[in-house]
Amino acid sequence: MRPPGAPSRSPLVLPTHRAGASAGLAPGRSRRSDGQVLVLFALGITVLLGFTGVAFDVGRFYTERRFLQNAADAAALAAANALIRGGTTLDAEAEARAILTRNFVGDPTGVTPALPPLTPVYEDGQAGSASHLRNGILVTGGTVRVAVENTVPYTFARILGFTDNTVGARAMVRLEGDLLPIAVRRFVNMPGPNAAVSAPCPANPNLFTDFFATADTACLGTDTDGSLRTAPSPGSPLDATDPGSNPVNHGPLMTILGQGAQPSDGSDFRGFVALDIRNFATDSSQLYYNGVGSGTTRNVLKGMESEWIRRGYPGPMFPPATTPPDPNDQVAAMSGNDTGIAIAALADRYAPGDEIMIAVYPGVVMQIPDFTVSPPATVDLPTTGTVASAGTFRVSRNQAFSGTVALTTEADALDPDNPLVLGSLTGTPPITYTPSPVTPTLGSGVAVNLTDITTDTATPGIYTLWIRAEAGSPYLTVKHTPFAINVGGVQRDFTITSSVGELEAANPGDTVSTTLTLKKSGAGANFGGSVALSLDDPLPAGIGAVSFGSSSVTPTSGNGTSTTLSVNAGTMAPGTYALVVRATGMNGDTPSRKVTHLLPLKLRVGATGSSGSTPYVDIIGFAVMRIAYVDPNRVDAYAISGIYPDMNDPQLRRAQIARLVPWS
Repeated sequence: MRPPGAPSRSPLVLPTHRAGASAGLAPGRSRRSDGQVLVLFALGITVLLGFTGVAFDVGRFYTERRFLQNAADAAALAAANALIRGGTTLDAEAEARAILTRNFVGDPTGVTPALPPLTPVYEDGQAGSASHLRNGILVTGGTVRVAVENTVPYTFARILGFTDNTVGARAMVRLEGDLLPIAVRRFVNMPGPNAAVSAPCPANPNLFTDFFATADTACLGTDTDGSLRTAPSPGSPLDATDPGSNPVNHGPLMTILGQGAQPSDGSDFRGFVALDIRNFATDSSQLYYNGVGSGTTRNVLKGMESEWIRRGYPGPMFPPATTPPDPNDQVAAMSGNDTGIAIAALADRYAPGDEIMIAVYPGVVMQIPDFTVSPPATVDLPTTGTVASAGTFRVSRNQAFSGTVALTTEADALDPDNPLVLGSLTGTPPITYTPSPVTPTLGSGVAVNLTDITTDTATPGIYTLWIRAEAGSPYLTVKHTPFAINVGGVQRDFTITSSVGELEAANPGDTVSTTLTLKKSGAGANFGGSVALSLDDPLPAGIGAVSFGSSSVTPTSGNGTSTTLSVNAGTMAPGTYALVVRATGMNGDTPSRKVTHLLPLKLRVGATGSSGSTPYVDIIGFAVMRIAYVDPNRVDAYAISGIYPDMNDPQLRRAQIARLVPWS
């Protein structure tokens, strides 16, 4: 009986069990479909876990690869440094194995790699090929190769059937010369004589000394006979408490940089060279490297070179030196005033006891073989007649030049009124030069007389002739020097000058310019007319636009009248080119007379030419020295090796550096 007001309840309905139905399942779902879902879920989880495991294991392999690479790098560098310390190939290999042993203990996978086998293992079909080394250590010459392997098991990926994976790494180190921009003289006061000199050398700078022999043999022999001398060797350093001590297996103590490093020939060179400027075969043959160019200023250049002392020279390194030296062995010598910055840089990186590689030169600073023709003053000639003596000019040479110079006369072929073109300069030859050939001398040179100049009804005017000077040795050189002739006493003349003698275009396409100044000369208040300016044809191939600020100029007194010549290098190949500015006009004489002057200029394009300094040193080889003393004014050192033509020679390893390089 239900209480009054209570709601009525429906009877409980229980699910009806039917064949094939499962209790608790919604109508229409079978037990079979639910089982399939569970199977798919289980398979999906398995695959997902498998791929997750593979990803985990791949990460382990990458970690192992980096670990092995670091170990191989360290082992190769250690082996190379063992060679630098003077060790043998076996010493280097033992050092590499010792480093690998210490590093392998910390393998991140927990699987300690095996050391490389004593017999190297190569890739299939590549036995004996160093670049195909798979597992082993190779030490050949100045090159070390280390290849290592480790077999690492899979972890989670085992459920997919993976078992293990072989991970490898390879490292290659090469010994390379760490050349400093320092050139050290080999000899003082060549060639001797020293037959009666006893060793060790007396403290007398006037005696012959070979700084790359032992101290007790350095005074013996000559620069061409070293049979009595012995090459130095490392031994022990100087006694730090006695800077003057010098064991007999070292070379004599000497200044290699700064005050005291100058050669015996009076040059102001103090040991600091520009490794980036080479090849002084001619005055237009220089080769530049590492951003140095023909227009690089001295201050910029010495700053760049000093950085090579601090950080190491990036190259290109020198090929093996030859005897006698060739252009590849010629290096620019910097002024003694530039040496302070090099000493400061060396003091930042090195200290007494450190060993360095330097270049060696014989002891004489060289110059490009060259001669100079100083033009004569204007030669006065009659319209008809013979001048027996028409003046003089001088031909000089530098220290490197040793030939003779033949002299002849050439016409200004682009001036149709020139007396030599018209035949009114009638002599054969038109001018006799005495002497010719001439043997130039140093200093002011040799005076050459112009004689026997004959004219026949020549038109009055001022014209230009060329002195052609040819030297056949030490290399064929031809120079043309213009000079003026005044036929018939022309009164009004002008001069033309340039603010620079050489136009420097760092790159093709650059535009360079100079200021030309025309100034009145001779009698009369003014020149009396305008002067047309042009460049003589043929112009060099590839030259771009050429322009004058004004191509018609009236010369004036005082400071004269100036205009600008601009030349675009266009597509010109690197090189040195001759340009000739032609200036011609009619003057104010009565009647008006033609006046023509020629002004030669040089255009240097690209990495050629001279930076305004022609001294250089011939590199005869390379050596190792040990620093003994450094102060703000000088660096002293002594040789601990002989001189070797190849800077990568094993005998120079003490001053070489080990560099990781690409495997191939």
